[in-house]
Amino acid sequence: MKKSTVRKVEDILRDYPKIDRYIEKLEQKARYAAETTTITIDENKALNAFKKQRDVIDDCLNECSKDTEKIIKELYFKRYPQFTLNGIVENHIVSVGHNKAYQLRNNFIEDVAKGMGLYDL
Repeated sequence: MKKSTVRKVEDILRDYPKIDRYIEKLEQKARYAAETTTITIDENKALNAFKKQRDVIDDCLNECSKDTEKIIKELYFKRYPQFTLNGIVENHIVSVGHNKAYQLRNNFIEDVAKGMGLYDL
């Protein structure tokens, strides 16, 4: 997978904790726009994109192992991550070694990329 695709998915994962707020803001804007004028196509596309991101990440989190979930939450969902991937392994937050931890993280990123339609070879 291209490095740019990995970075894109990582950015999406970092935004995941805020996606519900983004969706709520766009839905409020859409409700207000429905009262006054019509919602723009761009706003509707953004709303649908955020919903798809949330659904894909939720599905991937539901299907992954507890260790993978701990890794993803620590690296991407915390506002100020306390550990790097090496730190997660060395502090026994997960019960896998370094190589397996990298593999779990990379597999999760690939699954999200496939779900988002961003996956490339």
